[in-house]
Amino acid sequence: MTSHHPAEFQAYLHREQHMARMIRRRIPVYGSKVALKDRADGPWISVTWKEMGEMADGLGRALLACGVDVGDRVGIFSQNRAAWTLADLAILSVRGVTVPIYPTDSAAEAAHIIRDAGIKVLFVNDQEQYDKALQVMESSAVLRILVAFSPNVQFKEGTESFSFTDFLCRDLNKAFQEVLESRLDEAATSDLYTLIYTSGTTGTPKGAMLTHENILASLYGTGYPMPVGDKDVSFALLPLSHIFERSWTWFMLSLGAENHYCHDPRQVEDFLAEVKPHYMASPPRVWEKIYGTLQEKIQRASKQKQAFFHWAIKTGGAYHGLLNSKHRPRRFLSLKYAIADKLVLWKIRERVGGRAKFFHVGGAALNPEINQFFISAGIRLGVGYGLTEIFPICVCAPKDIGFGTSGRPIPLVSVRIAQDGEIQAKSPSLMQGYWNNPEATAACLTCDGWFKTGDLGEITHQSHLRVTDRIKELLITAGGKNISPQAIEAAITEDLYVEQAMAIGDGRPYISALVVPSLPMLDALAEVLGLPEMPNEELVTHPEVIAFYRGRITDHTRHLGRVEQIKRFALLPAELTQKAGELTPTAKLKRKVILAHYADTIEAMYIEPHEKASQEKKQPPAARE
Repeated sequence: MTSHHPAEFQAYLHREQHMARMIRRRIPVYGSKVALKDRADGPWISVTWKEMGEMADGLGRALLACGVDVGDRVGIFSQNRAAWTLADLAILSVRGVTVPIYPTDSAAEAAHIIRDAGIKVLFVNDQEQYDKALQVMESSAVLRILVAFSPNVQFKEGTESFSFTDFLCRDLNKAFQEVLESRLDEAATSDLYTLIYTSGTTGTPKGAMLTHENILASLYGTGYPMPVGDKDVSFALLPLSHIFERSWTWFMLSLGAENHYCHDPRQVEDFLAEVKPHYMASPPRVWEKIYGTLQEKIQRASKQKQAFFHWAIKTGGAYHGLLNSKHRPRRFLSLKYAIADKLVLWKIRERVGGRAKFFHVGGAALNPEINQFFISAGIRLGVGYGLTEIFPICVCAPKDIGFGTSGRPIPLVSVRIAQDGEIQAKSPSLMQGYWNNPEATAACLTCDGWFKTGDLGEITHQSHLRVTDRIKELLITAGGKNISPQAIEAAITEDLYVEQAMAIGDGRPYISALVVPSLPMLDALAEVLGLPEMPNEELVTHPEVIAFYRGRITDHTRHLGRVEQIKRFALLPAELTQKAGELTPTAKLKRKVILAHYADTIEAMYIEPHEKASQEKKQPPAARE
């Protein structure tokens, strides 16, 4: 850690003090400039900085009228939209504690958070979330008030349910304005900023307690290498209930940038074409799909077009490689790049809006080959790493990409690798502990106060951090080999024809995999193969389909070691879902649940052909069909 950062951070902390104060201090500076934009209810709507302040005041007074006290928890259960940020700012302005709930959470998952956090008031988005919240409220001793962002929600009579507009106007006479201003005057860096519940891959979600000082340390460290200005546009694609997107949103607003919201990630390419963002935080899957689509398209082109495309990418790689290493490309290379850019590369940039300055990637590893491809086209992607409890830890910066790594530790963060290979970290951004769970708090810290991430990793000779796997997810084969399932799964899901994959092999003689096809691509494949119409359950067992996927999987995993190669796989007819308990809200695999759900399918992959034939002979004919 560079020695001047602690002193600089203290000056930054003294200046900003509190998230609500930080944002409100910028309102008179930017005034009529647009701060937020979304189209969650139809056409695009804009909120200026002045309007943002007025709406936050109105919502803050309404919260005070509801009896929200200092430190009370207020929940937000919604897709991304401008109102999410407005509600968040209002909660912080009255010194409340914002508790996000993932918009895809079930009623039972939401109920755990609402009960554990003691949420009094809950903002929801649409009818689906309202109905789930209503189930919880009917049996809750704490939750009393629901506020719906969408104007189309039908409320149940006899409940304290408000439309966003009506709630905003609850204190038109400004009876609580003095209280609101008094709360802001008393706001402190030690105030609890949020409870964010972990995604719970291996157990019940826990509420990480983060103060305003924690989040300001995060913003300071993130922003140090980022040249963001007030003319820039950021696109909120990841859920705001995730620490990454919410922190990034506040960071962009702290620099006067304009924030646009994606309420439906399934429309991401349409949004990118409309928003044309300069900055964005994104999951690797976005880039894997775009890459897969482009590769599929070029494979169908003529040999001449393929050769020219690959020449353009190679030229772009050489050109941007020199720029990224702070060298000036020679004239001949610059001329070649101009040709490659005019005929090929600009088209790739246009797919993501054409104005990309830097796009963060987080949540999982990004294949270095895919990263290099987009950088060759002039789209800078950089992977970051962090956890809800201490965020971020590392970030690839625009001038320091660190291919295949998560970049260097950001200012104020110290990282070490324990003897067993675990990544451990220290920072002013480290949470205060888990809400109502001192045992879990104690378990996540070393005796000398370092946070145990639960991830395995290494530090390269260039001081970049490479994350290799989760400790609890390592597969140990019957032969005693330690295998990283994430590396295998990442390789398989690079394929355009694959949506999800889970590697299996713990205690087994070899690695196998459950593979979920991309269902639209599966339908297209069936048409190309000339197969008759049949249900997915039959399609995924058809010999021609299996042979096709065997070739694709083999091709994508050929770079893996011999013991990591997939000997057998099974195609699943439907996606793994959060509703079925197979995924966390952040789309991470709940491996124990999936292993239980598909136990028979998995066992079948470990039965040798001669054993299978022998078993079938022992069964009556009807059982073998």
